[in-house]
Amino acid sequence: MLVLTEVSKWYHGQSRIFENVSFEMKKGDFLYLVGGTGAGKSSLLRMIATEESPTSGQVSLFGYPLATVSESTLRAIRQSIGYVPQGTRLIPDLTVFDNVALSLSLAGHRVISAASKAKISELLNRLGLESKRDHLACMLSGGEAQRVAVARALVRTPELIIADEPTGAQDRDYTWSLMDLFLKANVGGAAVILATHDREIVRRVRKRSAVLRKGQVTLEDAACIY
Repeated sequence: MLVLTEVSKWYHGQSRIFENVSFEMKKGDFLYLVGGTGAGKSSLLRMIATEESPTSGQVSLFGYPLATVSESTLRAIRQSIGYVPQGTRLIPDLTVFDNVALSLSLAGHRVISAASKAKISELLNRLGLESKRDHLACMLSGGEAQRVAVARALVRTPELIIADEPTGAQDRDYTWSLMDLFLKANVGGAAVILATHDREIVRRVRKRSAVLRKGQVTLEDAACIY
């Protein structure tokens, strides 16, 4: 599903963010991406989410090398990804419900079905947002906006979920509500790569981890010492 082969990244005038990173994920895998501030986690996730290209090396998704895919194939790949960026990127003058529904529209659903509307309502209810469904996104707190971004990523049942610090603005209760949703999607077959600095999550929910440190990735199987 996801293969990184000797991927390196640096920006103009800067030293390398990371170098020769290689790992792969299959359907149903769950991988934490951990590391300190500035380690390069967000840069790596943006590449996997097709928003940036590696400086060298190759990223392949669903069997397609991203550097050579056609525009139509790239669109199909993006429709199979649920991405939770570190900045929520909600549209401020749309309601909470419409921000989530927009994810379905961008995936090619011209008409939002009754079943899809019910799923949106279920997600909002699970995340304590049902009472906010008709509020404009600009009226939300940081934690609420983050939960809307997660609902937006999950609503179309993606095959690959990429989440960049999705619990960073949450209290403990909502942290575990979000983790329950990610784990439920994973049990349903989605691959999940989740960047976090929350040691409690990593220690309590044991999963394979990729530790990004000094530009290198070390893989640790279900016994992360982070």
